[in-house]
Amino acid sequence: MFGKWIYESEFDKTNDFLDNSVMSVHQWLAVLSIMMIPVVNVVMIFLWAFAKKELYNSNKVNLARAILIMLTTLLISIVLLGGILFFGYYLHYINS
Repeated sequence: MFGKWIYESEFDKTNDFLDNSVMSVHQWLAVLSIMMIPVVNVVMIFLWAFAKKELYNSNKVNLARAILIMLTTLLISIVLLGGILFFGYYLHYINS
């Protein structure tokens, strides 16, 4: 019974914690339900994105990282577009 714990190598110990299994529909529904709760969703996105893949399912980690990349891209685009529009309005206001 305890032979596995005694004779396993260090390589096997680290791979026991990796959870690369396919997530079921129920697990995805739980993730999507968490994403609908206003403050909890932001906390969980950062928790999953910056966590080690050994602690959480790698599908959740990759999803959270993709969400952060998309939100960062969207935020930068909004700031740039807002800056361009404000600068154009400011130039129009000065010239008139």
